[in-house]
Amino acid sequence: MRRSPNFYNAVRTGLEIADRTFDLENISLEITGPKTSVKSLEENYNIAPLRNSQYLRTQRGISLKTLNGRLFKGRILNAYHVRDNGGKIANIAFPKYDLEGHPKNYILYNKPYRSKKDDKIRKFRLVLNQKDHFLFYSKPLERPARIIFGESGIDLLSYHELHGRPDNFYISFGGNVYNEKLQFFIQLIEPLMQGTGAKLVSIMDNDLNGHEFDIKVFAAVINQYNPNIYIETAFRSGNVTMSIHYIEKIRGLLPHHATILEERLTSYTRKDDLVSEVAKCVGFSDKILLEFTLRETISTAHTEQKKNMFEILLGTVNGLYLPLETNLHKSQGKDWNDDLRATKEIKFVKMEGVTYQNIAVGDKIELNTAKGPEGTTNNGIVKVINNNGVECDFGLQYTYAIPYSAIKAHLRKNAGQVIEQDNEKSKMNSKNNNLQNNLS
Repeated sequence: MRRSPNFYNAVRTGLEIADRTFDLENISLEITGPKTSVKSLEENYNIAPLRNSQYLRTQRGISLKTLNGRLFKGRILNAYHVRDNGGKIANIAFPKYDLEGHPKNYILYNKPYRSKKDDKIRKFRLVLNQKDHFLFYSKPLERPARIIFGESGIDLLSYHELHGRPDNFYISFGGNVYNEKLQFFIQLIEPLMQGTGAKLVSIMDNDLNGHEFDIKVFAAVINQYNPNIYIETAFRSGNVTMSIHYIEKIRGLLPHHATILEERLTSYTRKDDLVSEVAKCVGFSDKILLEFTLRETISTAHTEQKKNMFEILLGTVNGLYLPLETNLHKSQGKDWNDDLRATKEIKFVKMEGVTYQNIAVGDKIELNTAKGPEGTTNNGIVKVINNNGVECDFGLQYTYAIPYSAIKAHLRKNAGQVIEQDNEKSKMNSKNNNLQNNLS
């Protein structure tokens, strides 16, 4: 059967189309969908200027004077949580700033709360996003005299109230220290260190973690500011290893530095302290190896100074390898907020005699008997004053009536030491009077 010429023409045309190439322009396809706006952290968590500071004042003992001071005013905020019943919980928000001072994250604090899942009391501390390496810091100063770093923003406020000066610059690590935070810390302090002579002061917590953080931060600073030295640190089960590496051109100084460290570790301790078991210093051709037990160096006393061996050791390392002055300032308690609250605890002064007319509500009385009601303490707090005696709180479910004849001693309250109470309501707008500060 013969094919018509049209058939072959059609086949040829089809083959030409199959072999043909086309230049396609870059055409962007616009996909339309529902328009959504991404809320900021400030909108999502109702972050606003600080108007309710009750948690900081009544639970943490921080005064309005500190909060309204030049270094911290406007740096601490509220984050309001709206409850199902319409009430508000006024959390405290510490911004985590970038290098330009823009908030990139927040840490929220408030009183402990009872968990609905397991009915246990939980600490309330909330970091709002994953940008954790940014840090909270006080208002920047052009030429600070001291750059002071600690763990939490509350520690910074507490330290400033106890020992603060107007030329301090404060930085909080937010409770943990790792490489990204250390890099940001170095970037933050670098312009403040240039030609200012600023002193670098650690106020990390007075516990094992706080001392470990000291080592990590100062090692990072040495690695940044001393191009001839590089320090590696390792921590395992309370044991610390510091490997101090020397570049070749200064290795001639290594034996001298090793001798200084060895002398500082052995020359200033009591004879009954086994320093060889606490710390060891070994010099190699290219590095010095320091090995010590963290707990032991903290507890081993110095004979001539009010310092422990940890402070002597780290101070010597900083003195050898840093071109700037450093210091460790440890709290008496676990942290600086413990120390601040201790100064504001209610204290009582024992009066010479018991004069019933001088007893006031809030004072303490001591009973004639060795024990109080229900076998409890014989010290009670006066709650009510009657004609024939007083009603006292002995830490039991009910108050007890005590006749004047049963009182052995009267202790008057030193009101000046009391942690600031919530007297802010009269200063606040009436719309804020229903703000709740605890989580239930």
